[in-house]
Amino acid sequence: MGGVGEVARTQAHGLVVRGLEVVVATGFDPDRTAERSLPNLSVRQFKIDDFFVPGGNYRGEAAAYQDFIAREPADIILCHGWRNWATDLAVPALKNHGAKKIILSHGFDAHIWRPQKRFPWGLGVWTRRQPYVWRLPKMMRAFDRLVFLSPRQDAGRFFDHWLAARLLPERISIIPNGVHRETLQNARSDFRQVFGITAKYLLLNVANYCDRKNQLATLRDFIQAGRPDAALVFIGGEFNDYSREMERIIRKNQARLAQSSVLMLEKIPKELIYAAYRTADVFLLSAKQETQPLSILDAMAAGIPFISTNTGCVAEFSGGLCVPAGKRTILAIHRLLDDTELRRQLGRQGQLDCETKYNWPRVLNDYETLFRQLLNR
Repeated sequence: MGGVGEVARTQAHGLVVRGLEVVVATGFDPDRTAERSLPNLSVRQFKIDDFFVPGGNYRGEAAAYQDFIAREPADIILCHGWRNWATDLAVPALKNHGAKKIILSHGFDAHIWRPQKRFPWGLGVWTRRQPYVWRLPKMMRAFDRLVFLSPRQDAGRFFDHWLAARLLPERISIIPNGVHRETLQNARSDFRQVFGITAKYLLLNVANYCDRKNQLATLRDFIQAGRPDAALVFIGGEFNDYSREMERIIRKNQARLAQSSVLMLEKIPKELIYAAYRTADVFLLSAKQETQPLSILDAMAAGIPFISTNTGCVAEFSGGLCVPAGKRTILAIHRLLDDTELRRQLGRQGQLDCETKYNWPRVLNDYETLFRQLLNR
């Protein structure tokens, strides 16, 4: 939940508060109103199909968007992520623009083969993505600065960083994601009361219901852990076929679960999500692929220890345990629930990380510094 959109929104609002004039180009939403109330922040909306097209032939107001990019009298143009229409359509329009151009990578996965139930399922999709991988060096050269969330370089989600370090090392900057630390630490604390949770311990998972987030593994590990003193809460954007499979497994294992020990939620307000972090004892994430997950950073800011698969750059975080899904996650659940002092210690370590590194004031300072460096060249 949140993800790239949440980062871009917070970044834009934060820069406006600091006195910068910001124009946001984004997809069309007839209910978009909040941004219009802020001075020095304007929003341009474009009706363009919001899904990746391997050849870049996006349907909708693509030409209007490219004309906007080419003509907008900006000093800085900042794109968020690869493999989306906002970046893919912007690249050719940036060629003759005098602004300094920045791309913030939220990870790269076009080159990654996703295992399927039976070969060659998925081969066609993977093959259609490969021309994008081949174009990546040329696309990178369209930007004056390539911003990555972590120093990590690998063959997974940080493949673009690995490539940039070999082609354009002088253009690289490292600026991590941030969290709303004070908001999380001061969130309401009545989540248990609102949803009638009476178990001694509350385990939390916040992520859209999908295979990449791998909530099925989280659910199975919780069931295998067999903790009648704990409840597991899933919070996702909206229910779908994946969440229905989770519900089927819950019904199948009802005899092994304490009453109401698994709660699945959708579309709940942000303040209640923050309340869930404030109330939880452990955060669980068994994702197959991540870059720098905001959900774990939120848990850290709230002082909640996490258990996560070693995906993306999660191993760089203090405040939790990186273990594979399955037996080691089950052992980690028992270890944290049975050791109050360890939970507190990890929670303090995560909070310290957020105080010193992963917080929005520090992140916005880094962006302002980057802007000045580029404009003063």
